[in-house]
Amino acid sequence: MKSALISEKIKCSHIGKHTLFRDLDRDHFEKVCAKAKLVKLRRNNPFLLSNEPAGRIFFMASGMAKLVSFSGAEENSVKDIMVEGELFGDFSFTGSGMDGYVTGLKQNTYMFYFDASDLKKILQHHHILSLNYSEAISIKLRRLEERHLVWTNRDARLRLLYFFQVWVSIEGIRSGHSVILENYLALSDIADFIGVSRQFMHKMLKELKQEGLVYYTRKQIVLTDIFLSQNLSRQKQVI
Repeated sequence: MKSALISEKIKCSHIGKHTLFRDLDRDHFEKVCAKAKLVKLRRNNPFLLSNEPAGRIFFMASGMAKLVSFSGAEENSVKDIMVEGELFGDFSFTGSGMDGYVTGLKQNTYMFYFDASDLKKILQHHHILSLNYSEAISIKLRRLEERHLVWTNRDARLRLLYFFQVWVSIEGIRSGHSVILENYLALSDIADFIGVSRQFMHKMLKELKQEGLVYYTRKQIVLTDIFLSQNLSRQKQVI
C-alpha cells in the first residue's frame, strides 16, 4: 500500500511539471493523474510501443530518449530524439498503434502516457487543457515540418549541423567561447538519425574539427562560437 502511494506521488509529480497540465485545479489534476501511466525509460530495457493495439499519447517527463521504428526484419531506424516536454503517439485519437520502441538515454528519464480514448474525454471536459494540447501539437508539427525540409533539401553536413543547433538550443552549456553538450548518444544513433553511415559520420566530424567548428568525443560535444554564428538557413541547398 505504501509503495503504491509513493509510486502515485512520483507519477503526479512528473505530470505536474509538464506545461500542458500545470494550470489544472487540484480535483481535475487528480483525475488526470489517475488515468495516466508512468514509465521509467532505461537504455538497455526498451519500452515496446506495439505491446498494446489501442492508440496512446506519450509525454516526455524528464531526461532524453530515442524513438526507434522497425524498418524491416532485422533493421531499425532512429525516428526521433526526444527531450523533456515533447509528446508523440496517436495525436488524432483514431486508435492507431505505433511500431518500434522507446529507450532512455539519460539517467532518470521518465515518460507518462494515456490511452487515446481517456485523453480525448479529458480534453472534452477541460477547455483550457484542450487549447494547450492543440498548441502543443501545432508546435510539434511545425518542428517536424522544419526538420523534414532540412532532411529533404539539404546535404548530410547541413543535416548534422542542424541537428547540433537544435540540441544546443535545448541544453547547451556556455563555457568561454564555446557551448558544451553532454553526449548521451552513440555515434551510430546520430548517423542513423540524419541518414548516413557511421563511416561517413566519422569523416564529417573530422572535417568539422579541422575547421574549428565542432569537437566530438564520446562524453561531450564542443561547439565553437564560429559554428554557432553560422546561419544554416542561408547555406546552399542541394537541388
